[in-house]
Amino acid sequence: MFLYRFVETIRSQLSSHPLDRCRWMRLPSVLQNKSDKPKDQLARAGEEAARRFLEKSGMMILHRNVRFPEGELDIVAREGNTLVFVEVKTRQGDRFGTPDAAIDFGKQRRQFAAAGRFISLCRLQNVPVRFDIITVLWPSNGVPSIAHFRNAFRANDL
Repeated sequence: MFLYRFVETIRSQLSSHPLDRCRWMRLPSVLQNKSDKPKDQLARAGEEAARRFLEKSGMMILHRNVRFPEGELDIVAREGNTLVFVEVKTRQGDRFGTPDAAIDFGKQRRQFAAAGRFISLCRLQNVPVRFDIITVLWPSNGVPSIAHFRNAFRANDL
């Protein structure tokens, strides 16, 4: 297992594809919030569930929790030759609305700005980009249900 990961690391660092090289760049990321608040614990668990879900569906996770002054990118992934920015929303229930309803125009605008900075830093101007949303509905007594909304919003939606 170690040898396989080592070979994959070297292969992707030497790759000519810009998304592979971007994976090894150091970016300003947020250390996982170690808060004991139930809300923060739920958010961390939801992001971890979303990461596992994306990897099982064949996506490669490039970065997590990248923070810029414009905002935070929860998950940056690669699907084929497409760069995918994934916003993760986790809730225990839908009493106050579905998790995806929390992503308003302001949040979308911040996502576009942060994604623009990411693209600029990694020099990925010629790579196709997509914005997805993953919602995790995680009742306190049960198993989480995950929904993946591909191409959830576009820059011309604003």
